[in-house]
Amino acid sequence: MDTEFLQRFADALLNMSYNQKVIYLGVVVLGAASGLAGTFLLFRKRSLLSDTVSHATLPGIAIAFLLLHAAGRYEKQMVPLMIGAFVSAWLSMQMVRWIRKYSRIKDDAALAVTLTAFYGLGVVLRSVIQQTPSGNSSGLESYLFGMVASMVIADAYVIIGLALVCGVLCLLCFKEFSLLCFDARFAQTQGYPTAGLDVAIMTLAVSVAVVGLQSVGLLLIMALLIIPAVTARFWTNHLGRMVLIASGIGGVSSFIGAVISSVFPRVPAGGAVILSAGCLFLFSLMFGRTCGWAIVVLRRIRLQQRLREVQFLRAVFDTLEKQQQIRLLVGYEFDRSLARTPVSISAVVAKRDWTDKTVAQAAGRLANKQHLVHVDASSIQLTKAGLERAIDCARNHRLAELYLLNYADVAPQNVHQYVEEIEEVTTPEIAADLRSLFHDELAAHEIPLEPHEVR
Repeated sequence: MDTEFLQRFADALLNMSYNQKVIYLGVVVLGAASGLAGTFLLFRKRSLLSDTVSHATLPGIAIAFLLLHAAGRYEKQMVPLMIGAFVSAWLSMQMVRWIRKYSRIKDDAALAVTLTAFYGLGVVLRSVIQQTPSGNSSGLESYLFGMVASMVIADAYVIIGLALVCGVLCLLCFKEFSLLCFDARFAQTQGYPTAGLDVAIMTLAVSVAVVGLQSVGLLLIMALLIIPAVTARFWTNHLGRMVLIASGIGGVSSFIGAVISSVFPRVPAGGAVILSAGCLFLFSLMFGRTCGWAIVVLRRIRLQQRLREVQFLRAVFDTLEKQQQIRLLVGYEFDRSLARTPVSISAVVAKRDWTDKTVAQAAGRLANKQHLVHVDASSIQLTKAGLERAIDCARNHRLAELYLLNYADVAPQNVHQYVEEIEEVTTPEIAADLRSLFHDELAAHEIPLEPHEVR
């Protein structure tokens, strides 16, 4: 059984027939075009529009078939059916826009009304078709659930042409589309035709949905439009890169689904394509570089560790500073040479509600970075690099306190707690700005005294 499966898998990848090459080419290009159009739909907050559009193609297909039947053409012809699907889907899109513009109905209700009305009409017309002499052999089920195996080279050329049109349009109007997606009102004030751009984006989605009916069916084309774009969102925050990633994810998931359908003939290609895209989405949800769950958790852990290190070093510096308190009171600066002395760990964490495990972990990480050394089991000593980092941490903390006292009107008794809460967002750039703002204070004292204690 394993040998037979591997042989089928090898044949699907290495010994492709002409029909398989056509199918792979068509579905990959369709997936890439879907990711491209779906990205702009996602940022326009029109994800559910793809569901409405895909279901609204059914009455157009049914009407086109009935017109062909009335003209004496009983066989299924792709081009007239695609034209009917496009017209019906485009009308549904305009209906949604009209309802939103001229009524108080919100987007979700407008989409729901349009979807159910058009799909209900399609179901009625489909029942009419089944009562015609050629109704049982009409083949309309392939447009409901997809029929990749029936794709011919002419279909692939249509998909490639659509993908080229989508790519060229997005390339020429990328700036306008981006502005519309992120700030439509600003685009309107700048004189851009926002209504026309909105129609262009939705027409792209309609075109992709119509062409993809034969591959994945109208019930699943919504997923092929949205899943690649949503998946790409976990890998980048840049719109241009997101468009490319979404196109790549759409193409890869379509290829994997087509291969699975070739290896397992009873598995429908449309469902396999969507399941492949869903698997890529789940992987990105967990491990996406920008906001994957595991990556976010890892960043939080690292941030917490960095904060513990900073707080530990500040506590060590405060202890060393108290040892030189008399010198500081008479106007001397903090002496680094006198600070190279052992410090009791219990004195360092006396004001912290840290567990022994937390203290040991923080000290261990700092020791690995050669910022401190363990003199014995109960005391530590900062290295030269560790002392400089401790001084820098204390300086940044006290400058932040000065800022809150002088510019945010925070009460002196609360300022230390507030700085502790915002310390995680104090980036090196913010620290540099604080040093520039309090240049005079730093000129008087290299390490400012605790401002909330001075006041």
